[in-house]
Amino acid sequence: MKKVAILGSTGSIGTQTLDIVRCNSDKLKVHSLVAYSNADKLSTQVQEFAPKYCGLIQRDGEECLLKAVKGADVVVVATRGIVALTSILYCLEHGIDVALANKEALVCAGELIMSRVGKAKLIPIDSEHCAISQCLLGRDINSINKILLTASGGPFWNFDTNSLSKVTSKQALAHPNWSMGAKITIDSATMMNKALEVIEASFLFGVPADKIQIVVHRQSVVHSMVEFIDGSVVAQMAMPDMRLPIQMALLDVANYKCQPIDFSNLLTLTFDKCNFDKFPCARLGYDIFKYSPLSRTVMNAANDVCVESFLNGKLSFCNIYNIILKTVDHFACETADIELSIQSIRHFDAIAKVYATELINGEIC
Repeated sequence: MKKVAILGSTGSIGTQTLDIVRCNSDKLKVHSLVAYSNADKLSTQVQEFAPKYCGLIQRDGEECLLKAVKGADVVVVATRGIVALTSILYCLEHGIDVALANKEALVCAGELIMSRVGKAKLIPIDSEHCAISQCLLGRDINSINKILLTASGGPFWNFDTNSLSKVTSKQALAHPNWSMGAKITIDSATMMNKALEVIEASFLFGVPADKIQIVVHRQSVVHSMVEFIDGSVVAQMAMPDMRLPIQMALLDVANYKCQPIDFSNLLTLTFDKCNFDKFPCARLGYDIFKYSPLSRTVMNAANDVCVESFLNGKLSFCNIYNIILKTVDHFACETADIELSIQSIRHFDAIAKVYATELINGEIC
């Protein structure tokens, strides 16, 4: 029986992880549950799954995350931001597998995390990176010519620049293919999620960003592809369902089965180049490597502030990229000679958020 800790149990990934536990109660047992602030939903989960430990980050602080992972066999990290970084590093150092559904961890601390992989596994819970892992099964990593990272394009792919300048948060939250939390849904609309995923893929698979190509695939049936040096391409296909990568992260063989693809009704599959002019946030996944490692933290922090401000009607959709870039450039020199550590990541996460907020509020130019 595998003991599972779920950090972020009341969010989209957390609740879908519990779906997988229900389907595989003979193989999986909930060891601990941690939520950010949703005490009522957490209480309901505790009543059903009877974990040894539960915690609320807002009430108990980050210490509850570390308590939750001790004694687990695998930890599903579905928290937002960098709050779980210390717990992730603890797990990898103590032989506890990490099923990572948090993009910010690798974006901000990729070098720290990957240097500790060995005693324990780091398994991505992400439709694209899970797909890439499947495409690489049985293949030498050196045989990769290019990773083709698919993107849905979000709700605004066909909008012109003038229309993009007028979009609302309500429109942005209406993703055409996936049901996700607000933050990742807005990131999908700006295509910032692809910037983050390029960075993640670079760390996870040990390839430079220039060997990762974003391909817009509107149907979200092909979840990513790998092109090998012999010219062949391997793709992974499935109907959109995050429970598949969750299941693969937790078990080799499991009982959940998603809706199969009906190829007789799958009329067309389309693939387009990413339009970096309309969606410049996606380009940050490549450009950020020209800066110091801590600039990735600054970029991520500024994006967090921009998403919140856009949702609250304080920032226009088309200004999100400008705020992020100005924030990164402002801290570029300051971050250049500082060592990457948990402490420096936390420091620049905090001050970058303050600076980005001041930019949005017009307090600085």
